[in-house]
Amino acid sequence: MKKRVIGICLIGTILIIVGICTFYSSNKNTFIQDGVTYALTLDGASIDSFPAKGMYRVDVECSNATGKWLYDEWKLAIEDFTSNNITCDIDFTTISQTNLNNYITSLAGQTQGDGQIVNENGYRYEGKNPNNYIWFNNELWRIIGVFDSASHGQSGQNLVKIIRNNSLGGLAWNKSSSNDWSTSSLKALLNENYYNATDGTDSGNCYGNSTRVPSNCDYTSIGINDIYRSMVKNVTWYLGGSSDSATADAFYGYERGTTVYSGRPTSTTGYIGLMYPSDYGYSVLASSCARTTNLGSYGNSTCAGQSWLYGQGTEWTITPNSSDSNRMFYMGNHGGLHYNYAGNGYAARPVLYLDSGVYVVDGSGTMSDPYIIGM
Repeated sequence: MKKRVIGICLIGTILIIVGICTFYSSNKNTFIQDGVTYALTLDGASIDSFPAKGMYRVDVECSNATGKWLYDEWKLAIEDFTSNNITCDIDFTTISQTNLNNYITSLAGQTQGDGQIVNENGYRYEGKNPNNYIWFNNELWRIIGVFDSASHGQSGQNLVKIIRNNSLGGLAWNKSSSNDWSTSSLKALLNENYYNATDGTDSGNCYGNSTRVPSNCDYTSIGINDIYRSMVKNVTWYLGGSSDSATADAFYGYERGTTVYSGRPTSTTGYIGLMYPSDYGYSVLASSCARTTNLGSYGNSTCAGQSWLYGQGTEWTITPNSSDSNRMFYMGNHGGLHYNYAGNGYAARPVLYLDSGVYVVDGSGTMSDPYIIGM
């Protein structure tokens, strides 16, 4: 597999957004378009035009520039010009469809970067930096794992669950401080504005905390765009809680249980949610941090320091404290799991489930070579 350079580019008046790099090959038929000399092959045979969008892996190498193939838009983007004499060698290779969920489960037990995939109430990535990067919504996300209906409510389906690599900034879990996710301001902001890529600044849900509105919740450019929106499933989010921190195994049961504060629902539906405490608990390397460890005691190098989910600062989970009407569990800056008022402004990272029909096009899951997907 050839090295890919991830990036999006807009250079002067030239539209270019790239996917894979190319070096001109003189033994192929060539043609010139927009000042760039192209040499193309399809399954090793020379061709003189770009094929229609299909089941292809695309390898690009360019001389005097950097090229990247945009799978979703099915076009080449070019940047970093060093000369006007640009040549690009692009190879299209027919691939068979391998669904992402099946591909991930086939890696169970194998080393993945600084971690591995383990079967713990779902096929999950554990360790400090496993190869679980995925290119989604024209940015980096990370794969939490593959889960059955006990986690998302979609009968008979194994769905891939992913989390945005970076947070959207500090946001109140709920402007009213109530710990009911089904009516929370953050759920509305994520599912109405972020999911639909609209400006939520004046939506009534854009709060840095319960008393302060942040300057910007405009998701028109970073929200889920229409190409990727079709890949996102509307699923069940389980809202069972706990009165205190616990182990990963215990939290997994609590999250799907019926213990909630008086009158609170035990589940709701939506496209976008947040991680569960158990997602964080299972993300640490088990050989370094025993599964019998309470998540409240994760704040050290052997637990939080061996978790790929740790490192975004103080970050919300979706799970409430069941003995209180307005407190939520969050991952602390030092890695321990604690609870505090839902009106506080903590980091929020969108989490979603991909449609079971999403397939792997390319990539190895590293940060520089993330999984490229299609549907």
